[in-house]
Amino acid sequence: MPQTANETVVYSLSDGVAHVEIDRAEKLNSLTREVFEDLVEAGLAIRESTEVKAVVLSGRGRAFSAGLDFTEMARIAKSGAATRSAAEEEGTGPATVVQVGTRLGSARALAQKAVHIWSLVEVPVIAAVRGAALGGGFQIALGADMRVAAPDVKLSLMELKWGIIPDMCGTQLLPRLVGPAQAKKLIVTADTIGADEAFRIGLVDEVAEDPVARALELAAQIAGQSRSALVWAKRLVDLSYDSDLSGGLDAEQEALASLLGTEEQQQVVAERLAAMKARAKG
Repeated sequence: MPQTANETVVYSLSDGVAHVEIDRAEKLNSLTREVFEDLVEAGLAIRESTEVKAVVLSGRGRAFSAGLDFTEMARIAKSGAATRSAAEEEGTGPATVVQVGTRLGSARALAQKAVHIWSLVEVPVIAAVRGAALGGGFQIALGADMRVAAPDVKLSLMELKWGIIPDMCGTQLLPRLVGPAQAKKLIVTADTIGADEAFRIGLVDEVAEDPVARALELAAQIAGQSRSALVWAKRLVDLSYDSDLSGGLDAEQEALASLLGTEEQQQVVAERLAAMKARAKG
């Protein structure tokens, strides 16, 4: 099973399904700079693979991710204080406190890239969430296209309890799932919610006793589809957030024109018709 450079994330590929796992079970998959780097590395590798048709994102052990590692939080706070002090002395202002790099898609900060990379992967990504998904862990799950949760899941954006805000795409992705009012409520109260409430507000799409098994099952179903059609389907739905209706409808026709009559599409049709004939005879 391939392992990333910092050895905090592992991933495998089987029958078109890539399974990415945060591998810090003894620390409840808490997040460090190394985890962020490894998630980005895994996502980039999967993005380059034409064999992958679906992705399952999970954490090993009993938690998806308990959020930022406490030692990392202390390091960031100390680093931020030092950078702020230097910035104020130089008169450059507080904006220089946050360290950012080159853009990956829309994201510049490393922690944001660890979430955003999953929207840049062309095929559907399913987060299998069990146990704790707190703070940054919650936000990583938001980066997936779908979420399957265990009945015992605990979800919370806890950043305001630490005097900061969700800074890993959470303020931008959460409203798209649950609407602005629910998103603001979850962020400003820092409340913890369970599977039933998460399902009710549309934060998770399914609740399953074994969310990893169910996510892998769903991914296998997805992997049975045409990869080209999967790529276009994800791209078009994502486009609906940023495009006006006319632009979206034009993109639909562009997608259809690029798919119709290709060797892949003809093979899919032939297999579908053969299966229908076999069922009719049976």
